[in-house]
Amino acid sequence: MRKLDAVFFENNMATVAQVKEASFFYCFTGDPLWNNVLPSSQRERRVSRLNRTGNNTTGWARRLTALLVTACLVMAMALPVYAEVDPLPDAPDEVELLEDEPGTASGEDTAPLEQNAATPVPDAATPEPEQSAGPEQPAPTETPEPTAEPTPTPEPAATATATPVPTVTPTATPEPTEQPQMDAEEAEDMDRALGVSTQSNQFTVYFAVPSSWEVTRNSKITFNAQRGNGGGEYDGEIGEQPMSLVPDKITSKGQRIYKFILTKGDKTICPWGGYVWMQFTLDESHKVRVTAPPEENNTTNHFVKVDGFNDKYYDGDANSENGDVAWNDADWADALALPDPADHTAFGGQKMVFENLSDSDLANVTAVFTEQDSSGKTTATETVTIGDVAKNEKRRFEIPISACSSVQFVAGNGNKQLSESYNFYEQGTDGNTFLYNASKKYCFTYKVNNQSTWGTPQGKQGKQVIYFDATFSGLSYENETSETHGAIGCGMPTKDGKLWCYLTGDGKVPITKKEMNRLKDTNIWYCDVPDSYTKIRFASWAVENEKAADNGDGTAMMDIPADLSEPCFFADASDDVIYKGGNRGGYWAEKGTLRDAEKWKKTGTKVVDIKPAEFTEEPNTKYVTSTLYDYYTDYELNGKNRDTYKYNESNKASHRNWVTFREFDQALSDYYKKANAQYPIYTGHFQPSYSDWGYRFDAISAALNLWGLNNDFKDENRFMAINNSTINEDGVGTRYDYAYQGLVANTTSNGKATGEPLLKGTEIVEPHFNKDFLLRENSKNAKLGEVYENVKFPFTKVENLFGNEPDVDYWCFDSKDTTLYLKQDSGQNPDSKYFLQSQSTSNRESSKNTGSTSNETPKILYGYFPFNETADPGVASTYNYGFGTKLQMDFTLTDDGMLETDNGNGTKVKTSIKFFFSGDDDVWVFIDGKLALDVGGAHGKVSGLLEFGEKEEEGKKKNSVTAYVSKVKKGGTPESNQNGSPAKTVKYNGEDINFYAQGTTLTFDKGQKHTLTMYYMERGMWESNMAVAFNFPDNNELQVQKEVDLTNVTDDDFKNCFKNQKIFNFTIQNQATHYGEKVAAKPDTGGIRSQVVDLTENGGNTFKPATEPTESNKGDYIFELATNPEQGSGQDTKQVLHWYARYTDTQPVSKEREKRYGILTLNEPINIEKMRFLTFQVYVSQEDGGELSLNNLYLELLDNQKLLDPQKSPGQKGSLGTTGINGATYGSVELKTDEWVTVKLDLHKMKEQGDFNGNVQTIRVGDNYSRNIYFRDFTFIPKVVPSKMTGFTTDQEKIPDYGSATTGQLKNAENAQYTSNKDSDTQLVDGDGRFVLEAGETVTFSDQFRRGSYISLKEDLNQSLYDTTWTVYENGQAVESTEPTGSASHVTFEKFRSLNSQNDPAKGPDDGRTEKITDETEQESGNVKNIYNGQKPTTANTIVFRSYKNPDEKSSTLTKLKVEYVNTVKTGGLKIQKKAAAGEENTIKGTYTFKVTFNDVGGEGLEEKPIERTVTIDMSTPGDHTATITGIPVGTRYTIEEVGSTDGAKLQSVTVPDSCKSAHLINNNTMVEGVIEKSEDPELTAIFTNTKRTLINIEFDKHWKDADGKDIGTAQQPDEIYIQLQRRLKTDTTDADWKPVKYPTTTSPDPNYVIIKRGDNGWKFTFSNLDQYPINDSADNNYIYRIVEGTLDDKGSFNPAVVTQAGETITIGGKTYVVTATAEATAKSETNSAGSSTGNTATATDGTITGGSGKIVLTNKLQNPKFVLDIIKKDAELNNESQEVFLKGVEFKLEKLVETTEGETQKVDPNYKFDTATNTGSNSTNIGSITAKTDGNGKITGVFTNLEPGTYRLTETKAHPGYNLLAQPIKIQFTQGGECYIDGQAIKDEGKFKPGDNNTYTLTLTVLNRKTPELPHTGADAPSLWLLIGMPLAVAGLLIFTFRYNRKGGRRH
Repeated sequence: MRKLDAVFFENNMATVAQVKEASFFYCFTGDPLWNNVLPSSQRERRVSRLNRTGNNTTGWARRLTALLVTACLVMAMALPVYAEVDPLPDAPDEVELLEDEPGTASGEDTAPLEQNAATPVPDAATPEPEQSAGPEQPAPTETPEPTAEPTPTPEPAATATATPVPTVTPTATPEPTEQPQMDAEEAEDMDRALGVSTQSNQFTVYFAVPSSWEVTRNSKITFNAQRGNGGGEYDGEIGEQPMSLVPDKITSKGQRIYKFILTKGDKTICPWGGYVWMQFTLDESHKVRVTAPPEENNTTNHFVKVDGFNDKYYDGDANSENGDVAWNDADWADALALPDPADHTAFGGQKMVFENLSDSDLANVTAVFTEQDSSGKTTATETVTIGDVAKNEKRRFEIPISACSSVQFVAGNGNKQLSESYNFYEQGTDGNTFLYNASKKYCFTYKVNNQSTWGTPQGKQGKQVIYFDATFSGLSYENETSETHGAIGCGMPTKDGKLWCYLTGDGKVPITKKEMNRLKDTNIWYCDVPDSYTKIRFASWAVENEKAADNGDGTAMMDIPADLSEPCFFADASDDVIYKGGNRGGYWAEKGTLRDAEKWKKTGTKVVDIKPAEFTEEPNTKYVTSTLYDYYTDYELNGKNRDTYKYNESNKASHRNWVTFREFDQALSDYYKKANAQYPIYTGHFQPSYSDWGYRFDAISAALNLWGLNNDFKDENRFMAINNSTINEDGVGTRYDYAYQGLVANTTSNGKATGEPLLKGTEIVEPHFNKDFLLRENSKNAKLGEVYENVKFPFTKVENLFGNEPDVDYWCFDSKDTTLYLKQDSGQNPDSKYFLQSQSTSNRESSKNTGSTSNETPKILYGYFPFNETADPGVASTYNYGFGTKLQMDFTLTDDGMLETDNGNGTKVKTSIKFFFSGDDDVWVFIDGKLALDVGGAHGKVSGLLEFGEKEEEGKKKNSVTAYVSKVKKGGTPESNQNGSPAKTVKYNGEDINFYAQGTTLTFDKGQKHTLTMYYMERGMWESNMAVAFNFPDNNELQVQKEVDLTNVTDDDFKNCFKNQKIFNFTIQNQATHYGEKVAAKPDTGGIRSQVVDLTENGGNTFKPATEPTESNKGDYIFELATNPEQGSGQDTKQVLHWYARYTDTQPVSKEREKRYGILTLNEPINIEKMRFLTFQVYVSQEDGGELSLNNLYLELLDNQKLLDPQKSPGQKGSLGTTGINGATYGSVELKTDEWVTVKLDLHKMKEQGDFNGNVQTIRVGDNYSRNIYFRDFTFIPKVVPSKMTGFTTDQEKIPDYGSATTGQLKNAENAQYTSNKDSDTQLVDGDGRFVLEAGETVTFSDQFRRGSYISLKEDLNQSLYDTTWTVYENGQAVESTEPTGSASHVTFEKFRSLNSQNDPAKGPDDGRTEKITDETEQESGNVKNIYNGQKPTTANTIVFRSYKNPDEKSSTLTKLKVEYVNTVKTGGLKIQKKAAAGEENTIKGTYTFKVTFNDVGGEGLEEKPIERTVTIDMSTPGDHTATITGIPVGTRYTIEEVGSTDGAKLQSVTVPDSCKSAHLINNNTMVEGVIEKSEDPELTAIFTNTKRTLINIEFDKHWKDADGKDIGTAQQPDEIYIQLQRRLKTDTTDADWKPVKYPTTTSPDPNYVIIKRGDNGWKFTFSNLDQYPINDSADNNYIYRIVEGTLDDKGSFNPAVVTQAGETITIGGKTYVVTATAEATAKSETNSAGSSTGNTATATDGTITGGSGKIVLTNKLQNPKFVLDIIKKDAELNNESQEVFLKGVEFKLEKLVETTEGETQKVDPNYKFDTATNTGSNSTNIGSITAKTDGNGKITGVFTNLEPGTYRLTETKAHPGYNLLAQPIKIQFTQGGECYIDGQAIKDEGKFKPGDNNTYTLTLTVLNRKTPELPHTGADAPSLWLLIGMPLAVAGLLIFTFRYNRKGGRRH
């Protein structure tokens, strides 16, 4: 019976109103049957039927009355007699969901912790925030300016002879001069540190001691110098003066720093303000004398002024170990910039080596780096994995760049300690401290018996192979003898491929003249080195000594690195050693390593100086995104900076000055040769064989062998026409200011703006703009340059730039007027972007152009040199020539490509939109990937122009662009006729420019956004000019910028989580205040429509769980159609999918996921190739909301490949290898409970595997936790494409109003178009007014909002994760006040306010301004009048889109506002403490390693994969033994586990302090899980206690069997059980000796028992870290462990299972089980160290474990249930006193039926024996049936007992006098599972069917009878008589009534 019917019948006295109320109640409570009772559609049909007869309701009433009367007569005559079982509703029983019992804090039985009074420790691993560059240290005030550099003469070749000392010497060796007192020196240091000017006549020279010298903190270093060159009194030596150790300075290689303070003018120390030479001495065997450079006016004398070395240090490692060296600026560096060893970052990135000289191999060696603060707290900063190290092997690794001061080595899983903790900054008092040295102390040699040492590798080298990489050194310079001072000029090896080496070692006889061999097809030579030879020298001659090389044809004697597997010396290129003389440099690295001298030499020298500066937007400036490419000269490839390049510039005309890119050009040549390129482009100046010009390139071209001039392909005229500005391809000159066209293809590499230029006739990218080629992929296997991306290039607004256009503004850059230098943004920029900064007049000199000779005056004084800031002005050898620039900008055109301008007499004329370039060298301009302007070639100043317009093409008008070039020489295109009439002349900046070459005209569809890309290259060797100007239509702009401040986040992996993720949701609304209605253009989807997945039953799609339901797992996995679960959903009857998995799967991407999927298979696949997003809605109730996160919810798409080919596996897309869908969302999603939440996934961000073909056949969903989840509205959405732009839409009435003009309200700016600096496509605001940004993204709304309109901008903030501020900018300047500088007739103000760094982000910006209605006629413009009433919106914060400085701006003035939102990430941390077990404080002294795993970063699942960190705690040092990790984003989840110890101690317990509410225990109390909360000094999170006592583990499992021994399905198992771990001593014998073991868990409120819930892996649980035997006892008296199952009483106390004859029994949920225990010992293994104390296997007996680890299984076997049938017999009616009448003496017979198959007639089991109180089992006399009579209370009890499961028939055999018998027997079924059915209907009312003890169930059956009615006379059959008389009468009456009704017209047709 339905519920509604039950209401009508059970409440037969209820009024209609009561019935309606009851109906409403059932509907309101969400009963799904309500829809089956009276859905709205059914109610409407019923009303419709009632109204079909019009208003004749009386007729209907009569008919209904007649029918009811007839029915009542028939019922009354029947007088049925029946047995009653209370009516049961059809609805399923309601199940009460019980919440888990709240757990107690773990470790309740642990004694309270003592509070430690130590000062809180900041995270030592956290670097201090980078400070902005401060002012430079002031120089001494009286330092003279350097004089102009003279014309030096060539340097003499360096020799081993020292510079002669003047003949006049002092009469006696001067005693060491007393230095200024220490307090003065300290004061000077303090002044310098504080930036205070020191005394102008005091200077400091520093010395970095050579790494090879043995120097301690107590070593004495002296300084000596010669004061002058003459023979005067004060020209001699000053004598050896003591230098002071500088404790706060050190080099990155570990060199100690000493200093000497001198006083300029002091007659005995520095009378002349400089020295002839300076000498640094340790002892007679260790001294270095540095000879000063030649004087400016007298090159025979040497002298250096103090300015040349003040506050600089001489690097003792720069040259040979001892002796005299020549002055080289490169050997001196800024001493004040040296790191402070106290910062513990000085050695970051330097090498360390681990050497294994023990007698066994070591597995998984790791180096644990730690930091300790002043209070003794040790924090692990980083663990470096070294790997397996076999005996006699070594492994190299690097010191972390984060702060760390100590290192310790461990092996295995962290459980084998290999060393103590060593402080390598020489800070400490014990023996475990030393100063790291990259040459002497960098290797830890591990030996047993405490014989380990630090130093250099000690192992036997044996026969070793050494390599020499001659890739750079092999180039010959033999034809440049005049420049190499007569040296042979050969490289290494010689021209014929010869290379020798010289070997020696301590106590070894030198091996001389050893010739090396060449590796086939490489530039690498090699030789074998015998054992114990540790030094080597390479040379291009048969070397037999250590004499210095002449001009780089040999190296110095070098130590063979012991830390490299294949040691290879990477020899430097020849420039400049082949010119100046001396040994060739280089560096050691592994053979095959990518060449990068800047990286591997580790000198700290930057190849190019890029100074830091904070970027500030300048007013009236447009910043265009650019990329800069820097090409390295040979000198720079050696890791040197051109600032230090010194060259005699008296004659710049030389190959040394012109051909500086020889190695780079050879790499280009190989690149061209491979592609057979016919137009090779090189870098440098290549002098042609023209006229009588000298220094022709053909003199050295054979040595370079460049493609285009070699035998494989040689066309000298073409080569020179392309790479020199003199001649054309016919050899005709001069063509200095001519371009060479046709070097690149007409389209980019992909035909789009995102491509790169291709070399003409090839498929390869022009290499100068090929990032991969420059950085790695080239024939030199070298980093050939650097690429700087995302560089801001400034253009300034200029008026009247072109003639006859007085009122047209241009954006312009001209290098002759503006100097730009590249800067690195030092502000809070997460990407460390670069920008070009314009310079003041005083800082332009380094950008001066130079001529080809020293006396040539450049045509243009200043050039474009972005890398030149630190170059010597006018000194070409220090200039950074050779670079490229890529500019890229989006633009739109007006409808006809023209603009209006004033012709001077007040009328308007049209002028074209232009793009203009002038300068050198190559320039190529592409528009949308097509070549539009070609100004290629190496040339002088050449101009190019693009003019836009309109052109008709195939009957359609299009935008057009035509290119013009000033002059073009013959080559790839014909030569322009410079003598004829120019094709066009323009006046640029007052200069007439004639364009003789006109290019082709390109056309574009109108109304589109275009992308212009300009490639510029400077590859000549003197001038570099650039002028760029353009006047693309500008727009009113509103920009929105999103920045994320990661200052508080200290870990790069966490910082990266916030990058490249569209997670910041914004909503924008607009209210137009002027002009009428203008509808925004609708988006264009290209005919692609959204695809919605059909979730209806008849839709053809199928839905099923991955695990097919069976009887044993019924209900474990659900995926099926369901109704809306949302409370109060009203008429929302949309079908949804219900997903459920009974168990939790928290293991990362485990195999269990395959069981958990909900699988939605589509009838027809959906092609998503042109789709961009997938959206769906998800619903979770509050009860299921725990751990709800995108990090746990997963979705996967499978294609149809398997359907097409069963042999194939489907391609996949989605949550592949990740725990959830985090990282693929578009915008942030906060999953909330009890409401539908929309999730939007970016299909482009979803991972793919298996060649996903784009046709989605299957959608799989699921969650890692057990919860009910509902899904709906799966929709694939195409990417919308904005409709065509209307062009230059500054007409305000043409800008959309978004529906606000007619409503006078803020409206979502749906379909507002915007562009982004992160995306090349134009995008749209969606229907909710939403757009999504990522960190560092700026979007621009161009002409999308009318001037004077209100704009509401809000960010959907996660205030728990971010602190947010916003700032409004106007023209790049923050609005500090809304007070205008001029008139303000258009707006009114509440009050003036600042819009800078405001912190009310939830409401959004509000400027307090109100727009006035100044012109009523404006309001009428448009289709519909604007109803704005002059009132500021009150529903949201708004800004007025109008200038702040000048609100009354003219219509021609553009409004440019920007709103910047800065989200500062809130962070916190965690703190781990290590404790020793009670009584073991003196034995727990190891180092403990912990693994911390972070996920769900920020609570938003921002990570791509879990982030793991390792920390250690050293128990051997004093302190509170904690490790802290800070700087973690708030909301991040974490787990902490101990993974290793070095002293063999084992984990005894893990506890979470009561004060920590954000963490709890997991994984059997061995791990901690929690969520990061905001904190600067995190509270104690977890305490790990260790012991050296023997610990064991006891594993537990549970099996369930039915009475037949078959497995019981999970649906029939309980949700949880209760177990208790007990133990007694081996010597105990009684049951009373068993004692419970306290084992606290988070799920159990009492530590005396454990609550076990079934999971995907069954009922498994592990009792970890148990004592094998009592404290202070031994294995002779082990504990015996067992596990007991029990129940909880009303007080929550544990009651063990009851012992009966059948064994231990337990009743769970009314079912009784027999519990048996079995045990299995666990052998000790690598994965289970908890074996017995002796290493033997534990003993397992009778379900117990003794002496080690083991496993105990409890099996619960269900007892056969027993059933009792009690009967109550009573009258169906009450008596006259309204009392029940119980019937006595009624007899019933009970029979058991034989189980039959379907369709077979059931029979009575004649052999079944019924038990009674006196007759049971075999003694029973009631065989086949049993009868009983009701007692005086109408009851039968205690008779029908001990009934077995089966089907029974109950028959009433004797009625009470005056009553009828039951018409039919009652069929009763009892099931094995304890269920009852009567006549097939389940009985679930516990008032009728109730479980009892011992698996017994009682059915109380109430049978009702009615009296036999008294008849008029005796003997008649009353029922038959009534039927015979009444039925005909009733039928007759009904017929008469119906006939009469129809006669009266009651029925109508």
